[in-house]
Amino acid sequence: MTTGGRHDGGRPGRDVRWRNPGAAAVTTACTFALLAGCTGGGDASGPSPTAPVEDAAGPAVDLPDDDAGRQAAWVLETLAGTADVPEDEIAGRFSEAFLAEVPADQLNPVFTSLRAAGPWTLASVETGPGALLARLDGQDGSLDMELAVDPDGRIAGLLFTPAAPPRDRATSWGDLSDEVAALPGSTSLYVARVEDGRCVPVDGMPAGNAAGESLPVGSIVKLYVLGAVVDAVEDGRLAWDTELTLTDDLRSLPSGNLQDEPAGAVITVQAAASDMIAISDNTATDLLVHAVGRDAVEQALTDMGHGDPARNVPLATTRELFQLGWGGGEDLRGRWRDADAAGREEILAALPGGAVEIDEQEIGAVAAWPYGVDWFATGADLCAAHVALAQRAATGAGEPVREILSANPGIEVDDAWEHVAFKGGSSVGTMAGAWLAEPVDGGVPVVVVMQAAATAPQEALPAQTLVGIAEDALALTR
Repeated sequence: MTTGGRHDGGRPGRDVRWRNPGAAAVTTACTFALLAGCTGGGDASGPSPTAPVEDAAGPAVDLPDDDAGRQAAWVLETLAGTADVPEDEIAGRFSEAFLAEVPADQLNPVFTSLRAAGPWTLASVETGPGALLARLDGQDGSLDMELAVDPDGRIAGLLFTPAAPPRDRATSWGDLSDEVAALPGSTSLYVARVEDGRCVPVDGMPAGNAAGESLPVGSIVKLYVLGAVVDAVEDGRLAWDTELTLTDDLRSLPSGNLQDEPAGAVITVQAAASDMIAISDNTATDLLVHAVGRDAVEQALTDMGHGDPARNVPLATTRELFQLGWGGGEDLRGRWRDADAAGREEILAALPGGAVEIDEQEIGAVAAWPYGVDWFATGADLCAAHVALAQRAATGAGEPVREILSANPGIEVDDAWEHVAFKGGSSVGTMAGAWLAEPVDGGVPVVVVMQAAATAPQEALPAQTLVGIAEDALALTR
């Protein structure tokens, strides 16, 4: 899931959406960042992104020649200007869904506040399908600009957050362990080699101040949904070409694209599974949970090696998690926290159907995971889940799984690795990623799981820091 928005396409690809317009949007990043890509398309008119932007400190930086790049070029031109953007121009640039949450008359004050901190120089760009992450350097610091477009090429997500501070590459396990332990909140780094179908931690792992603890994982729970789908195909209860139909009662919130389709829209199981992993589509996930049954996903937790599956029973869908976390206030969160499994089933049964209604202020300010509103696992649990999916991928029923899991690797994949399977997830205050990498020489696969959870949203681990830690951990295993 991503709270507050479409986050997660590129390096951990991010589905992005702007929440809490105004100056607060410049200083906080309170979104359910699912670490997945956003699918784009269409033709967005605007300034050409093909001309390089000069960086005084280094070589020119190019925006991509696609819809996201053209829209990003327009945003940069807007920040370099002095005049308010006419509302009709904003209406042509942004999707209807975006403007329903952030009206046109609330955007110009944000642009004005950003101009005051400029001028802004484009320092770097990371791209994913229909989305990009750009680093902007200003006179008093740097910002990360995340932008995503909808299938019509309009801006469906826009988020400005303070750029993560640069980090030095870790050259030893001790350095990496010390870094993870010093991060805010509860942190855990788990690195293991997969030997004879078992996860064997490398020396010194797990590390962190919450090493070995069960922490919130956000959308990484979708690994278990994928496992349940493969099992249903194996049992003949589903086929990869089975068609699923969207209804209003199954419609979730972003990340993803399927939530924008009308009721009655049809998607195959394989397409839904692909979107669930590659762009972390929440609605596609809930369609799959509905198709296999909640109990089947709960069984997959056990079958795929989770050490404490009862912690996630009953397993909430993504739309239910939005409702529990930010749709019923402190009272509903508290009831969920204090209820046993039977009580939680009653709470889920009483949640309303139709459009998901959430408190726009709470979703940016309240971390729901301390109330048990998330899905929870240890690094060892997620390593076992990756291994279980790799085993399923080697069967006839699981034939599409390998491609599904590697479509968005979440990191820069160098020549040392032949295959990288990835799923990431986050919520307010949380960030996590789980990778399984197979070396090109046919050697032993490696799993890296990084988790961080803070009760204060502003202490959430930046995605760039998570990616850097994961890349360093993989490099140290070679």
